Amino acid sequence: MPKRRASDENILGIFADGERSGRKPRQEKSSGDLTKGISFVRGQTLQPTSVPAPPKEEKNKEQDEDSDVDSRFVLDASLPSANFTPAVEGPKLPARNKLSFHQMSSNYGKGFAMLQKMGFTGGGLGRHNDGIANPIEVQKRQTKMGLQDDGEMVDQDLYGNEGGRRTIEELLGTISKPKQSDEPKISDGWKRDGKSKRPKTIYKKAEEASGEVPAMRIVDMRGPEVKVASSFAELAANLAGDSVRSLKEFRHNTRLLVSRYEDKVRAAAERKRHCENIILAAAKEQERLQAADNISESDVKGCKELVLEIESLREQQDEASITLSELADSFKRLERTRPKEFHLLSAMDVAFALALPTAKRELSTWQPFKAPEDGLKAISKWQQLGDKERFSALLDASLIPQLRKALVAWSPRDFEPCIALMETCKKALHLDVAEALIAEVVLPRLRSELEVWDPRIDKVSAHLWLHPWLPVLGRKMEMLWTPIRFKISGCLERWDSNDPSAHGLLKPWQQVFDASNWEPLLEKVLSRLEKALLDTPIKPDGQDLKALKSLFTWLDLAPLENVARVLETAFFPQWHSALKQWLRTKGCNFSEVLQWYQGWKALFPPELREQLVVQRHLAHGLEVMKHMMANGSDLDEEPAAPQRPSHANLPPTSARNLPVEEVSLSLSDYITQVAAEEGLIFLPKKQQRNGKQVYQLGAATIQLEKNLIYVAPKGEGEWKAASMDELLKLAKVTKK
Repeated sequence: MPKRRASDENILGIFADGERSGRKPRQEKSSGDLTKGISFVRGQTLQPTSVPAPPKEEKNKEQDEDSDVDSRFVLDASLPSANFTPAVEGPKLPARNKLSFHQMSSNYGKGFAMLQKMGFTGGGLGRHNDGIANPIEVQKRQTKMGLQDDGEMVDQDLYGNEGGRRTIEELLGTISKPKQSDEPKISDGWKRDGKSKRPKTIYKKAEEASGEVPAMRIVDMRGPEVKVASSFAELAANLAGDSVRSLKEFRHNTRLLVSRYEDKVRAAAERKRHCENIILAAAKEQERLQAADNISESDVKGCKELVLEIESLREQQDEASITLSELADSFKRLERTRPKEFHLLSAMDVAFALALPTAKRELSTWQPFKAPEDGLKAISKWQQLGDKERFSALLDASLIPQLRKALVAWSPRDFEPCIALMETCKKALHLDVAEALIAEVVLPRLRSELEVWDPRIDKVSAHLWLHPWLPVLGRKMEMLWTPIRFKISGCLERWDSNDPSAHGLLKPWQQVFDASNWEPLLEKVLSRLEKALLDTPIKPDGQDLKALKSLFTWLDLAPLENVARVLETAFFPQWHSALKQWLRTKGCNFSEVLQWYQGWKALFPPELREQLVVQRHLAHGLEVMKHMMANGSDLDEEPAAPQRPSHANLPPTSARNLPVEEVSLSLSDYITQVAAEEGLIFLPKKQQRNGKQVYQLGAATIQLEKNLIYVAPKGEGEWKAASMDELLKLAKVTKK
């Protein structure tokens, strides 16, 4: 046993069991009493446990025994006293959300909205906010994974407390996590593919390897917590959360500083302008004083005489014995006879000071609409005396108030006297003065009159009292077009397509409105006409033509291609259906069908019949008729690509016991059909040959005479007859 004891001593030192060099063995203390005093129970209130103090003799004895023990190994922990009260619970970290409100809203959508309605404001769940703070994440089971393997739950921090205890090294990822072994687990051995697989080697090109961008880590230390973002988008999403207010205080303080210095800058600009005016006034005064120092005795005598004459004019003005025109002539004479004295005394200022009360007196009884030249002729003389600033001040104080007063009481529908007044103002006054008067008074009056104008009940159309202003106002009237369009558009909402009043209402505005105001109105009209055509059935007996004739009345306002589009959408589908249904009828009279077809064709105006869409549908209907007459079976083809018949003679009709004349086509109709099938233009030209109409087929010029087709030569030469195949070949080659 001594060897065993020596071994224990070498390992445990003073804590080894047994006797050591004559010392008595250490008495073991009861561990039960010490543990009772320092134990903790979660969630319960602990009562203090009294621990009896050891006797003094034993304590002193133990101290004597341990007197030679190294102080580093002495456990001098004192026991809790009798007055010590343990805490109910230890400190508890508050729950924190890993995701911001913006991220939770984008990830969970309606669920997060319902959570907010139930009182969720961030932090943990529950009444005391001590529940989980982060949504539970799960992982999808892999293919062929059994139930005995790991579950779907992810090792995550639901309360958000672990994130607060991470270090900077952990946040930056400098502490590497232990790599998981690629070897299969024991539980994977029973699988068919449970053997370890050799890692796949991936090869990259040099440009691909050089173009790789290293992962970015952004450490955000601006808030109470240190956050790490992998991109600027993630950082912006974190800023949008409730924890960070996106520098709200900083932006508020910046606005305060900007507003404060903005006032200072504005005050400095006003002070600078005031100083400049003072400098200019001082310069003028200096010039006047220098001129006064250089005057002679004769000049002084002339100034005195000028003062006497001006005083005489002032007395006449006080007595109202001088007119505004006479006053202007008098000051013009004084400036011409005594220019030096007139300049030295600044007599022009005195002249306009005397002109103001005279103008007010004369214009107070002036009637601008009845006699526009009376008031303007007298005041126009003053714009030749003084500068623009003095004259504008005279107008603003005397003439403009009278014009405004007259225009406010003026009815915009009585346009003739006002137009005459404005034209007189443009001739007598400066152009900018008249333009300002028009923009500030005339246009607002026209706009206010348009607000009360109702096209449905008003007997006078707006164009009657607005269009006369076009030569005077010009492009300034564009501000009135949009309100007019809105009123007309409101009327078209409940317009009956058979009512021709809408055509008369819109026609005056065709050349006035711009495209942005005209095209919406036209589209609304065509849509109403298209609906009326759709509601009108096509039938051979008792056909209602009101909707179609209403459409044709708009040919002078609507583009032909738009009208053809309405026919293609609303009319021709029903027309083809009615034609086929009639041809399928037992005992159908094909001569009546042909007359019906020709009647419809003659109904279309010539300019509309020349549209390619209309030609294509008419040619398809003719092809269906020929096929039914010849074979007695249906020809179900789309009108967009009808089959062109042989260029030989037309199909015989003897099988139907009908004369050939009743079903034969004219040469013009046949060429119209062929041109539609080949995509060529077939239009009449503005010329004739031997009294016959000349046509254009593609790029070729032709003339039709009975059953022959004559083609014009390329240069000088004679016209020659050609077959249909030669004609098409020539048209296509020439077209290219």
